[in-house]
Amino acid sequence: MNAGTLTAGVARIDVTPPVGFRMQGMMRRIGGSIGVESPLLATALVLADDQTKVAILDCDLFGFDMALDREMRETIAERVGTTAGHVLLGYTHTHHAPCTVRGTNGGVHDIGGDPDERKVLEAYIANLVVELAGLAALADADRTPARAAAGRGTADVAINREERTPDGHIVVGRNPDGAVDHSVEVLRVDDLEGHPITVLTGYAAHPVVMGLDTFVLSPDFPGVVRKVVERVTGATCLYLTGAAGDQATLSFLQSDWGENERMGGIVGAEVAKVFYTIETRPHEVVREAGKSLSNIAHYRKAFEDGPTHRLLQPATREVEVPLQPLPTLAEAEARLAEASTVVRELQVAGKPATEVYPQQLVERWAAGVVDRVQSGVTQESLTIEIIGIRLDDFVVLGMPGEPFVEIGLRAKRHSRATHTMFAGYCNGVLAYWPSAETVALGGMAVESSVITYNISAPPVVETVDIIVGEFAELLDELGLLADADE
Repeated sequence: MNAGTLTAGVARIDVTPPVGFRMQGMMRRIGGSIGVESPLLATALVLADDQTKVAILDCDLFGFDMALDREMRETIAERVGTTAGHVLLGYTHTHHAPCTVRGTNGGVHDIGGDPDERKVLEAYIANLVVELAGLAALADADRTPARAAAGRGTADVAINREERTPDGHIVVGRNPDGAVDHSVEVLRVDDLEGHPITVLTGYAAHPVVMGLDTFVLSPDFPGVVRKVVERVTGATCLYLTGAAGDQATLSFLQSDWGENERMGGIVGAEVAKVFYTIETRPHEVVREAGKSLSNIAHYRKAFEDGPTHRLLQPATREVEVPLQPLPTLAEAEARLAEASTVVRELQVAGKPATEVYPQQLVERWAAGVVDRVQSGVTQESLTIEIIGIRLDDFVVLGMPGEPFVEIGLRAKRHSRATHTMFAGYCNGVLAYWPSAETVALGGMAVESSVITYNISAPPVVETVDIIVGEFAELLDELGLLADADE
């Protein structure tokens, strides 16, 4: 039973910072940006009926720390007249954007940050809070009666990046036998005459086609996806990065911008193709017999008046993920002493900041673990909020942080929606959520990322099971939990 007419509005702004800002996500790249490859954009979609209003945002940013994200969503919700739990604030997670996850990932709030740059960055962030709320308000004011429908395609662009070495360790590379999600979910939103308003899409691959030597601001390949879709369809495109914690594109950490165009072009072309398979207007196909020189059976769409939708429903759920137990005090102090020794040796040898800063992050993290152990902490946990937004037989599921693709794939299997889109990198960034295999074998997601995100220990082996179980409960609340035998 629907609640009146579905309405939809979309708006976009440019959020490109001044050239010179340090960028986030690559520890070795500590220099400031020297130019702009493409503008960083923020796009908002507001969907509403008489009972419910939701806002979905797509931002060309690395992400926001949890406190900043909460402030952003509360401010957005207040401007459009809804609640923070009805706001999905997504980030493409481009690594060629300013440092908006404060205190982690080698940003200017971290080791080696220039105080003057921090001051300017804080002003940029404060302005973002106002700008994104204003953007959502623009989309809200732009709402018009609408209908939506979804489709699905595939793009063979992603590859699992958890490469196992001969000694059984995991490095960031290529694992052609690892899990991937090549699906391309597309939600098309039109006005009542079938003219496009917006396209919501996404893909499960890290937006780091461009690499360590890229010092220009860029949305990376998601920006190309949007440009291709908008050029072909005329609809404003929002892009959500999927469960990409262990996913790379086939071209990864490149210096050739042609590879960025190629990766984004493949995904964008698939989105555009799927877009044209979707009909949002209710209709029946009518067969009519006729005659010209030959007998003709003519099939046409007979469009019908009818409700714009049946159900618009958001839901959220709190999830607590335990971290592994902390070491003994003696073990923690030994690790800190070793890290401090490495830092001193590098400094005495006059090594460049690109070598010293990453080791100072290790030292800072080790000191934090010592402090926790000395205070009596033996094990910590992280608490996040997952979100689902259902529109008839389509649902988008979202979560903070960097989920491995196994989470997205398994959450989708629990959904009986015709189309399920999964989005990581939304409503906050605070950790990787790795598979049991990676937790057991090690690798960047449970070693260096623990240091860069400054959490006391890696998540437990059961992380994927815990999170997927909570998504099953969320889907049940939305009336979309698949039967066990489906």
